[in-house]
Amino acid sequence: MTTPDDGRGSCVPPRPSADKPQQWFTLRPWVFDVTLAGMLLRAAPRPPVPIPVEAWARAYGLDRDPDPGRHAISLIGPGPDFNPSYAMTTDSDEPVILATLTGPGGEPAGPLLIDGCHRLYKAAVTGRAEIPAFVLTAAETLLIRSDAVLGPPGPARARHTSPAQPPGTAPHPHYSDGGDPRC
Repeated sequence: MTTPDDGRGSCVPPRPSADKPQQWFTLRPWVFDVTLAGMLLRAAPRPPVPIPVEAWARAYGLDRDPDPGRHAISLIGPGPDFNPSYAMTTDSDEPVILATLTGPGGEPAGPLLIDGCHRLYKAAVTGRAEIPAFVLTAAETLLIRSDAVLGPPGPARARHTSPAQPPGTAPHPHYSDGGDPRC
């Protein structure tokens, strides 16, 4: 994959087939295309790295009851669809996916779990010390990241939505017809 000066790859793989649901991770002000992340990882295989379960579970509010009440606020953590019962059926040996966030100057600022919250929870509950993770590069993360639209969609935004696009988000800038518009 070639990377132009703006740090974004020149071409992205085509979208997955219509019979597979699109997966997204949202962290305001961004939306991450988890399906595209999986495609990038398949296109550029790499070995998983171990990550410490206890530290990651604590950072995501998974080291306690996922419904802790009004006194505990997790800034990063499972969303409203988090299901502890389902989490216990997942495979903690399947690597989670970490995106690499960048600072204003483009320097790596840290990792962000974008796929695998249920697996992380199960690993924490079952006492695992580590789980495997695939780490996206900063350039790959930019390929899968879109700016989230804050506030209700106006008429201009409503015209550009698509069924595969999560509600309240802008159209993905990297593909509208299965590939990067520059390709």
